[in-house]
Amino acid sequence: MPFKKSMEWRGLLSHGWRWCPMVNGAATQLVCCCGDRGQWICPSRVEKRQTLPLSLGCRGVCFCPSAAMDYLQSGYLETSKLAMRHASWSLRPPGGPGINPGKLHREAAAGGWSRLGDMLSFGLASEDTKKEVKQSQDLEKSGISRKNDLDLKEIVFVIQSQSNSFHAKRAEQLKKSILKQAADLTQELPSVLLLHQLAKQEGAWTILPLLPHFSVTYSRNSSWIFFCEEETRIQIPKLLETLSRYDPSKEWFLGKALHDEESTIIHHYAFSENPTVFKYPDFAAGWALSIPLVNKLTKRLKSESLKSDFTIDLKHEIALYIWDKGGGPPLTPVPEFCTDDVDFYCATTFHSFLPLCGKPVKKEDIFVAVKTCKKFHGDRIPIVKQTWESQASLIEYYSDYTENSIPTVDLGIPNTDRGHCGKTFAILERFLNRSQDKTAWLVIVDDDTLIRMVFSREAIRRLLASKCRCYSNDAPDDMVLGMCFSGLGIPVTHSPLFHQARPVDYPKDYLSHQVPISFHKHWNIDPVKVYFTWLAPTEEAKARQDTQKGFREEL
Repeated sequence: MPFKKSMEWRGLLSHGWRWCPMVNGAATQLVCCCGDRGQWICPSRVEKRQTLPLSLGCRGVCFCPSAAMDYLQSGYLETSKLAMRHASWSLRPPGGPGINPGKLHREAAAGGWSRLGDMLSFGLASEDTKKEVKQSQDLEKSGISRKNDLDLKEIVFVIQSQSNSFHAKRAEQLKKSILKQAADLTQELPSVLLLHQLAKQEGAWTILPLLPHFSVTYSRNSSWIFFCEEETRIQIPKLLETLSRYDPSKEWFLGKALHDEESTIIHHYAFSENPTVFKYPDFAAGWALSIPLVNKLTKRLKSESLKSDFTIDLKHEIALYIWDKGGGPPLTPVPEFCTDDVDFYCATTFHSFLPLCGKPVKKEDIFVAVKTCKKFHGDRIPIVKQTWESQASLIEYYSDYTENSIPTVDLGIPNTDRGHCGKTFAILERFLNRSQDKTAWLVIVDDDTLIRMVFSREAIRRLLASKCRCYSNDAPDDMVLGMCFSGLGIPVTHSPLFHQARPVDYPKDYLSHQVPISFHKHWNIDPVKVYFTWLAPTEEAKARQDTQKGFREEL
């Protein structure tokens, strides 16, 4: 019988954790119990706990007898290679000498677990001991300790929420989950804050302006500020265990690390020589700042104002600010901060799905306005028609030139090379003033973007009634709209599924846990392939399933 794919080692080598292979889909996990006299505890499949004391302690290497016997008795071991997550290793504790399966079977069949233990420990006590001692010394130098006593009340949770009723409700549900877990642990309840309720100051959602507030309010009795998204799922006991490894008196910036595959415009082509060297956090997995780092950043914010008054990619810009060209700490990757499905070692997880906001809006209630110009009629418009146009029940193309074959509508606004504010407001006026059409929603789309902005009819009515307008035809329409809606008290709801660049401009791991709604620009890509790979409805994608098979996995 071949080795089953469900059996895989889980190894956090940097922290001395080991997981026994999974047996028949059930977790036979090996837990390092550092506080229990250096023993490794191995629960069996029938939940009968067995302990195997090791001279190497919690940083040692171990083997799980119950799981191994299961393999031998089931006939799973026909080869000396095991299917690993990242590699195939000989049947051995990670870092130890290979073990001959036949000899292992004979030793076990003879009832010789003691002999097996001798055989396992024989090659481990020399070279691996040296390696483990060095790892321990390195950890101590870096400030990562095996355990710091940490109470839940020392963690301030900040949910990166929005005021929109749907998002606020999701954030409240996460808050209740955190507090319930705290109560179940019989610990003092921690502070759980919703970002949209914290401050009314402009730009609070960008986090950095709020750091002085965190410093003043929480620095005396807290050790960590932990940030997460509304859909992040947190295992509080595991989070406590994870954060307790890091010395809270030092400056720490923790998260799941992302990096660019190539230099990208959304990051201003930073680190163009080697984009992979700079790491920034995936907000979906959660990220944490130690209080000493919060205090340091607060002093800097008070002495110098932020250099930019607009944000393109918040997670990258926060990491850049904290790193401060080498003057601050880089992101420390934390393997327990996850975006995969629930796993044994994860303190956080994130589920990929489109938000269930209620009953879907009918196509007939959505009017799609495509912004284009004469020079793009021949190359961009055919791509729109080849991909998503058929999904739109109501659609018009707005240009600076009337072309009946498309057809296009000339709004009387001259084309500009940038900004396009004049054209956008002309579209808004046309949508609102069409007396025969009371469509509820307007979607404005560039000719090289699937979806750009979505407006309700009421939002457009209030905007145009306010007389807030473009200061020039080539003004940046998105910024003007943002200022106008802000002045009216109408919040702009953000969705991370709307992308302002191409798939290649984002980390593979970041896109892997998303169901994207849109991408932008056709430059140096095949836009039709991007559409059918990432955006096409299931029934359309099936037609291209064979040609696209494996493409997303490669990404």
